[in-house]
Amino acid sequence: MKSVKTQDTQRDRPATSDDPVLRMLGIGKELWEQEPGDRFVERLRAEEPPPSLILCRSSDPLGDLPETIWRRIKDHQGEQFRTSRGLPFTFELEGAGIWFFRDGQRINRKLSRAQVDQAIARCPLQSTTEIKDMMDYAYLFGLLTDSRIRGQSW
Repeated sequence: MKSVKTQDTQRDRPATSDDPVLRMLGIGKELWEQEPGDRFVERLRAEEPPPSLILCRSSDPLGDLPETIWRRIKDHQGEQFRTSRGLPFTFELEGAGIWFFRDGQRINRKLSRAQVDQAIARCPLQSTTEIKDMMDYAYLFGLLTDSRIRGQSW
């Protein structure tokens, strides 16, 4: 049996300036000047709108009601609320969203301000099924039906 020797040949590697992928290095960095990449991913996971949309909200057919309710929510963060089944919870605002806490543990997803505004548009709410398509609907229902948040609005 004849042994076959293979000769290792080093492939010619293109210089950095010749490599089309490496030439893209740094392109688009201006996209991340206002928002770092990690914050972008976190915002997407939390379903928050981009910062530019937060500053430039379109005119709302409900007038100032969503803003009034959001202000009340902000004023009562950290206080104890109850779901429709009587389970206690608290919440914190972060940016344009709400983190809910149950038994001192943070609930896995952040509720976006956009979803809060959608739920406000459906108020007055009679049951959780009216907002079941939204994230954390049991907590959101408890929040929006509490007299500290709804006031005399509905």
